[in-house]
Formats: sequence, structure tokens, C-alpha cells
Amino acid sequence: MKLGLITDIHEQVEFLQLALGRFHTEKVEQIVTLGDVFAMGERIEETCDLLAAANVIGVWGNHDFGLCVEPDDRILQKYPATVLNYMASLKPRLDFGGCHFTHVEPWLDPGNVADLWYYEGPPDTATKLHRIFAATTSRIMFAGHFHRWLLATCEGISDWRGDTPMQLDEPERYFVVVGALCEGRYATFDTESSLLTPFNEA
Repeated sequence: MKLGLITDIHEQVEFLQLALGRFHTEKVEQIVTLGDVFAMGERIEETCDLLAAANVIGVWGNHDFGLCVEPDDRILQKYPATVLNYMASLKPRLDFGGCHFTHVEPWLDPGNVADLWYYEGPPDTATKLHRIFAATTSRIMFAGHFHRWLLATCEGISDWRGDTPMQLDEPERYFVVVGALCEGRYATFDTESSLLTPFNEA
């Protein structure tokens, strides 16, 4: 299956439209968002309409939490049903196509807002890498949150910076951070060929 991967949209509608158009050209079968759809709420309705129309599934991020997890009366009154319904469809984590998807590193709890806001730099030590790869048995894990491209194996961080396609072949395990869509970055991943293809539009 060919997946389209987007994260950290932050209501940047123009980049979202660009990515959705590219995914159509690339014959993507399922689009997955890795969280942080929300920014300030100014274009959230348009953003959610586009995501819903494209049947985008995914997980929530730290900026989405208040809309996705038991929104209070103020939120319920402020945003239309189309926004509330789409945001309610997002999950804390997702296993799909043989991959694991979260907004943050997989050892963190997406149901805990403090964990969602956690950031201690890239996983550049053996300890940091161990807790990522010990958190799930999935061979490939995708995340957002970092607003950068990053590719790591159990041995360390690759020097890849999202500039070329990467073959994520078995039996190696990978932790992949997808660049932020609000900065014009997104990717496709073919679950059959294990080819990850980054796009940089900005």
C-alpha cells in the first residue's frame, strides 16, 4: 500500500492542498496525519474539511489535544461540527500498514498532555534510541513534532536530511520523523517496497 504522510499542518491550507494534489498524482492509497492539525483556529474549518474529504486518518498532536480529548463547553461552542467530528476521529496512536504512527516518540503517552509537549532534542544517545525501539515491536515507526526530517536505527541517527528517497529494507528497524507540512515537507511510503520518498516544496 502506498501511504501519504503529513504532519504539523498547523492550518497551512496552501501546503496541504499542494500535498493532497501530489498524493493524487502519486496514486497514494491512504493518507495519514501525524498530528498538529491545529494552530490558532483561524483556518481550522477549511483544514479539517480538506482532511475529511481526502479520508485522512491519523493521530493527534500536542496542539490538537484540547479539540480531540474531551473538549470543554467553550471549545464545543466555538467550533463547528465539521471540525469537532474530524478532530474526534484522530487517535492517540495508530498501527496501520505494518507501521506505527504517533506524534511524539513512541515511548511517550499521547493521552498525557505533558508527554505530548515533551521535547529533549533528537534521540542522539543510546539511551534515547533504546526507549524508542523498546516501546513497540513495529519495524517502522513514524512521528512528527520535531519540524525536521530525521531517520534513526537502533545504532544511531542517519545523516539523511530528507533530500533523497530512502529504502527502509528488512530486517533493520527504523524511527522516522517526517518534516513539517507547514514548512512544505511531506512524504510517501510504500509498504510493499519499503521506499520512503520525501518532498520539500518550500
